[in-house]
Amino acid sequence: MLDILAVSPHPDDVELCCGGLIAKMSTKGYQIGIIDLTKGELGTEGSADLRIQEATKAAQLLGAHIRENMDLGDCRVSSDFDIAKKLARVIRKYRPSFLIAPYGDDHHPDHASSRKLADKAIFFAKLPRVSTDQKVHQVKKVAYYMLHKPFNPSFIVDVTQNYGKKLEAIKAYKSQMGLMLGKKGLLQSIKLRDQIHGSRVGVKYGEPFFCNKPLIIDDPVGFTK
Repeated sequence: MLDILAVSPHPDDVELCCGGLIAKMSTKGYQIGIIDLTKGELGTEGSADLRIQEATKAAQLLGAHIRENMDLGDCRVSSDFDIAKKLARVIRKYRPSFLIAPYGDDHHPDHASSRKLADKAIFFAKLPRVSTDQKVHQVKKVAYYMLHKPFNPSFIVDVTQNYGKKLEAIKAYKSQMGLMLGKKGLLQSIKLRDQIHGSRVGVKYGEPFFCNKPLIIDDPVGFTK
């Protein structure tokens, strides 16, 4: 049983977008898993096998306990019934309380499809008549991380103390460093974004998340401390 399950369209998406949260929650003792939907084999750099190796190392650096790849095919992710059922089977297998998925609505087709797939699989996982080999499971809370499409966050997580681990995990993808580094590279954009969101809550680095439903806060006074 996992506390947190993060769904990643490609290896490195969760590292870039919510690696700080995963590293932080790991230090708190939560059981965390990452499910990569594809191997990213159509990417400009690297190969499928190399990216799998890099993803394994990155997961170790973040403190994730489980990392699996569903190999749905890069640029082929869809939310049709059979594929959603496969992801529902994974959700039932690991039974997470909290699931993190891409916000979607993005220029990469897998990013947009991944949100629809995650939402459908979460729904399937709780339906008794969607038959798999496991018992039904209802995820308690779902949050979406920012890829490229901006949104007004439901909450921002202070990841300042864990940012070094996030950067280490991103740099584990050595095959992708040509795309990541440089003044106009993706890594610089991610760091600037995390700094902007961090500044919104008075910290150095913050990762933004969106929820479809309002968050329940039992102790508003304690929440502000």
